[in-house]
Amino acid sequence: MWVWLILLAMVGVGWYVAALHHWVPAVPWHGAAAWHALWSPLPSAVPRSSGALQRIPGQPSSLKGVVGPSHHVPIAWGTIGWGVGWGLGGLWVLIGTLAWLYHTPASVRNGQTWRDWMFWRWPMIVLGTLTHQPSWVTEAFHRYHRTWTTAENPPGIDATWSTVAHVLDAGLARSLGDAIWMTGPDGGPVRRIQIVADGDGVHPAWPHGFDAEMMQAWMQWATQWAEIALHHAGVPGSWTVSDEGVVRRGRDPQHGPSPQVISGDLPSPVSRTMRDGLSDTTRWGAQGLTWQDLRSVAPNPLPLLTTPLPTDRVQEVVQVLAHLGFPDVEAIGGQRGLTVDVVKIRPPAALAKRILAESATLAGQLGHGDLPLRMTYVDGEPGVIAVERPRPDRQFVDLVTAFARTDPKDRQKIQRMALPVCCLVQANGIPFWSDAATWPHLLAGGTTGGGKTMTLAGWLASLMMTVPPSQLRITLVDLKAGSSFPWAKQMPHVDALLTTPTEVCTLVAQWVDEADTRFAAFAEGGVEDLRAALAAGWTQYPYRMLVIDEFKDLKDQLDHDKDALKDLERNIGRLGQKARGAGLLLWIITQHPMAVAIGSTLKANLPSRLALKVTSTSASQVILDSPGAEMLLGQGDALFKDSTMGVAVRGQTPFVTSNVWHVIRQGWSPDIAHRDHA
Repeated sequence: MWVWLILLAMVGVGWYVAALHHWVPAVPWHGAAAWHALWSPLPSAVPRSSGALQRIPGQPSSLKGVVGPSHHVPIAWGTIGWGVGWGLGGLWVLIGTLAWLYHTPASVRNGQTWRDWMFWRWPMIVLGTLTHQPSWVTEAFHRYHRTWTTAENPPGIDATWSTVAHVLDAGLARSLGDAIWMTGPDGGPVRRIQIVADGDGVHPAWPHGFDAEMMQAWMQWATQWAEIALHHAGVPGSWTVSDEGVVRRGRDPQHGPSPQVISGDLPSPVSRTMRDGLSDTTRWGAQGLTWQDLRSVAPNPLPLLTTPLPTDRVQEVVQVLAHLGFPDVEAIGGQRGLTVDVVKIRPPAALAKRILAESATLAGQLGHGDLPLRMTYVDGEPGVIAVERPRPDRQFVDLVTAFARTDPKDRQKIQRMALPVCCLVQANGIPFWSDAATWPHLLAGGTTGGGKTMTLAGWLASLMMTVPPSQLRITLVDLKAGSSFPWAKQMPHVDALLTTPTEVCTLVAQWVDEADTRFAAFAEGGVEDLRAALAAGWTQYPYRMLVIDEFKDLKDQLDHDKDALKDLERNIGRLGQKARGAGLLLWIITQHPMAVAIGSTLKANLPSRLALKVTSTSASQVILDSPGAEMLLGQGDALFKDSTMGVAVRGQTPFVTSNVWHVIRQGWSPDIAHRDHA
């Protein structure tokens, strides 16, 4: 602004001096005379005697009679012109500066951007507006924005952080292209949000003011995709997004300290972390093992649970549908999971039902063989169908990685669960957790190769890592001499491993009596159920879980003793009806999900379901009460729904590495248990 003021002052002074010395160089200024002369008629002829207008040394007063009012006219008009010039120039600068403030983010308001705006962009914008040339205005705005949006490396910013900002900004633009653009004052598109690197870290910048909805969209996108985008861009390390939208990186032993911004101004976690960004005290479950206990068995680096879905995987589905006679199907997008690629499409409403019926044909045309593709409507997205395509390069996930990749907000929910189970990892890379205390009983089934044993081991390990032995006691039934659970006898949570039908019948009968005993104690103590008793500080009643593997084999071995089999089924029915409130939970697993083995009464008392791969639609009906499990791929590809869910969720169940059992055993040793939970 001072540059303009100085220039205007110089113009005004020059005008005044020129007028004074060109027209009447020897005339002293007299304001009243000038004002009078300004409004007096100008004589038709003015004497031009050179002597009359020259200064005579020693006689300055001799000119008073020569100079008339008409000599003040150019001086007066010059003065008015000077004032008008100052006024118009000041108004020009004021309006231009206000426009500059409106169109420029606070982080880039400086002398350089102001000069670029006032000397080059603002004149073209005004000229284009006056001459009705909108293209001039648009081009001026675009050129101005490029002067500060292309400055990717502010002084003192580490090149790594500039790369991070560039990758995330480009990824956000590709993923949320419609959302990040808005209509600017000139009618052209401008960015609502940009991801920048500066002294405050890598974070959103708001060229046209903060937008709450866009901030929420950025948080959701960055939480799910930032680390993946950076991984594919070759930027090492593990990345998280704070509640303020700032992208942070933890310490990385393989790559040294985190890159710093302006001498370490970039926020970093206060506690000691690995590349995963988890602190030593991070827990899953209110009293579970900590990350310090689990870190030694975690992969380093932690693998990704989802990656961007190639565009051709989406377009192939649309093209094949068009070939099959389903035109105008809109491609919405998709996600790449560990097991399947989820392609989202929106067909015309009249064609949706027919497309859902063509899953087998679609699978064959896409090269997936004779295994039908699972297709379902997407919750919250009207008219959108999710087509689940098997991945050609299928991936698996271990339980500790699933723990570590659980979102911090989900960890807060897990803290409130009585019996947290990491059930599976969904196609979007998000681990799905559920509280086993609310199920309360489970029916699980799948054929050989479906991953039943590994899934069961992962679920039980999840419980043992999140709940102390004092609050959960587990009894396992394995009629194959315990070969399905070779780790069981060393686990602090396991009470017994039963291997004969007689032991099972006896225990189930005892549990029925224990349920009655617990309810009587609850009534006397004024609490409703075990959850209320635990909240009131009761410690004498832990949750008890009975896991019966190969339920059909158990029934077959009791087939010779009809009375024992009848008593077992009756007692299981009684437990299913009333044992939930008492904290006695029942999991029944079968390799042969047939109606003759799992009757309707038993199913009614086992409301939560886990389906692994089965051989037929009827077997899927037995477990899920719906088809779908026959389309699974085996090896932990599963469908799960608890008693509160109407539709099953699909995902890859986590497996347990052998060293995890050692960590669980050591983690609950008496000294550590006393230290953490006293």
